Amino acid sequence: MSVEPTPPAPAPSSTPESKAPVSDKAAAEDATANTPSATPSAPLQGHFKVEWPLTSFASTPHNVASIAFCLGALCMLGATSASALVCGKHLVWSTSATTTADLPPQGLVEAIKSPVLGLYLSCWATFHLLEFLVTSMWNPAKLSVSSYLLDNGKPYHIAHAVGIIEHILEEAYLRPEWRLYKHNGSLVLFGFGLVVGGQILRSFAMYTAGSNFAHLVAYSKLPTHQLVTHGIYSWSRHPSYAGFTWWAVGTQVMLGNPFGVIAFSAVLYRFFSVRIKFEEQYLIKFFGDEYVKYRERVPTRILFIR
Repeated sequence: MSVEPTPPAPAPSSTPESKAPVSDKAAAEDATANTPSATPSAPLQGHFKVEWPLTSFASTPHNVASIAFCLGALCMLGATSASALVCGKHLVWSTSATTTADLPPQGLVEAIKSPVLGLYLSCWATFHLLEFLVTSMWNPAKLSVSSYLLDNGKPYHIAHAVGIIEHILEEAYLRPEWRLYKHNGSLVLFGFGLVVGGQILRSFAMYTAGSNFAHLVAYSKLPTHQLVTHGIYSWSRHPSYAGFTWWAVGTQVMLGNPFGVIAFSAVLYRFFSVRIKFEEQYLIKFFGDEYVKYRERVPTRILFIR
């Protein structure tokens, strides 16, 4: 749709127009009428409307600061709670040599204060803080409040909320002999290892890709787009997806959530198998045989997705 340009205002004539004579009194009244009054008779219009922080995902400085504060506070609270894993006797390292009497007290309040739950919350907050931090350092042109990845859709938050609820209910109400597995130190350590490994893999993928990384699928090739195949991308062709999968499943292993492990694994497999197939159609369109050969050579490193 074309827009007609606004014609410029006519230049003032070099010859002054003739005017009727004006009396001194009329001139004084006219000057008074055109002078703004010190006390406005009506309220001023166009005042700047203040948007309170955390009421939207608008990319405003107060939103960035408020989200960073909340995530940082959650990270520190979780880490403080998780310190009991080192200082206390929350974990058992040999279920055969441990009796149910060696487990910590059981109850709803105790389950909510679980050190493993604190470790999970700290890892969750760290993940979202690093999403924003890594983007700001190596991909600043795409930086926004959405870079925290907190507007990742309702299913994401529902899934993690259900995982928290599962951990609390099982910790509070499972029979003591079944509760041993939730305090198995080897299982917690293995899950934490998956979380850390997945976090490193995803953050390093974002660093390696730099400006070529985006949280959304690109539907058109920009002049700056390059096919990244070096570094971590020579080991996994979708390292950010693989890292997220390891991290997410690892949180449920760490919490000792059997249903969470199964549900997260199934949902992530379905999501990424569809997304990768869809995204690679555009990558083949953008880079042709170069990407086809790269796909044949490098796997995804996501279980059951070649």
